[in-house]
Amino acid sequence: MRDGLPFEAFCQQFDSDQACAEALFQARWPDGFRCPSCSYPHYYLIRSRRLPLYQCQACRHQTSVISGTVMEGSRTPLPQWFQAIYLLSQPEGISATRLAEIIHVTYKTAWLIAHKIRNSMRKADADELLKGHVRVERVDYGYHHYGDARQPLLIGGSIDASSKLRHVKIKQPHPDHVQNDSRFIREEGIRSFENEHLDRKAVTVIGRASNMFAPLRQMARRIFSWLNDTFQGIGAKHLQAYLDEYGFRTNLKLRGIAVFNRLIHWCAITKKIMYKEIIRSKPVLPVPWVVWGGKAKWRGRHLSLWNT
Repeated sequence: MRDGLPFEAFCQQFDSDQACAEALFQARWPDGFRCPSCSYPHYYLIRSRRLPLYQCQACRHQTSVISGTVMEGSRTPLPQWFQAIYLLSQPEGISATRLAEIIHVTYKTAWLIAHKIRNSMRKADADELLKGHVRVERVDYGYHHYGDARQPLLIGGSIDASSKLRHVKIKQPHPDHVQNDSRFIREEGIRSFENEHLDRKAVTVIGRASNMFAPLRQMARRIFSWLNDTFQGIGAKHLQAYLDEYGFRTNLKLRGIAVFNRLIHWCAITKKIMYKEIIRSKPVLPVPWVVWGGKAKWRGRHLSLWNT
């Protein structure tokens, strides 16, 4: 599958459950079928359902092509899932509102499908650490004129000998690692980022705001423009999911790898995430206008400070 295939041609190629099931089988088992229960390589094909079942010849375990994938249990037809995966693999991504219009589902279904796909991107991101020479920078997303409303982030990049980016990650630090008023990420936040996202042999340089590494600064600006232009901004609770989406596409582009092929592979090997898990409470920095009793009071406080 070529990433440059027009959407209309893509829809024609994957216009049936059968066509999608065949592609999903190849993405899930690129080296041939393996029973999820016992890893035996041979199966009986059962076609009595809408989607085929594969029964292991050794242990008799039956598995569907969507079991153990992000699509498991979904009533949405596979062609619509494939269209969603295609659209999220494109450089500009897509909002849930626009996705719902294109694949003809409700907004809630489109939102859930998109977040299930983003969860596979998150798994892919966690699968590979930053290696070699790594530069880490503090950046801020959000209100330019309101420092206490910004979302502090850490962006890290593996740099090659010619100072070009080869792999990037952008992450929200835990709120405990951030000074609440200034939104400055403390040193323990940097160490946590290094421990979780860098290879142990990586050589790390921590940048300063006055001397930020230009490729990372430009990358951060592109990410923030994408968040604002495509989604009209993202709140702290779900911000990380969108950052992982952008990073997934960017890292494949840096290596010249077809995004759709890799995304369908990760969707095929990532277990579904439940709606209640997606919407559960997450540790985030407090919203400043809630602390001050509303946006009007919060803005009024800033205006009084600026006028003094």
